[in-house]
Amino acid sequence: MGSRSPELTADLFVERFNAGDASGMVLLYEEDAIFTYDGEEKAIGRGQIERALAGFMMAQLKMRGSTVSTHISGDLAMTRMKWEMVDSTGTVQATGVSCEVQKLGPDGLWRFQLDDATGGSRA
Repeated sequence: MGSRSPELTADLFVERFNAGDASGMVLLYEEDAIFTYDGEEKAIGRGQIERALAGFMMAQLKMRGSTVSTHISGDLAMTRMKWEMVDSTGTVQATGVSCEVQKLGPDGLWRFQLDDATGGSRA
């Protein structure tokens, strides 16, 4: 799995998150990708990333989000996604702006190479 354009990867991520599909979400990442939520602890590779994402899903929150910027250079793209986590009443529990580097694969699909879930929000 991947997306046809880097702008669409966020939509697929949100869709898979809300479906509780960590194994589907991790296919949006390159095999050797790096994911961090706080810029310090890292999940490296799909196995660690899937476990990290599954942990976030345990909170039973839903995600809303969309791409706010995309810059493409050859087979690399830098994207930012504005996101929020909401509970079952619709109350916002967390917000942030992520920063990602996506890579265009030989199959023509874009996948995350680096994903910093709050990188666009931190100083």
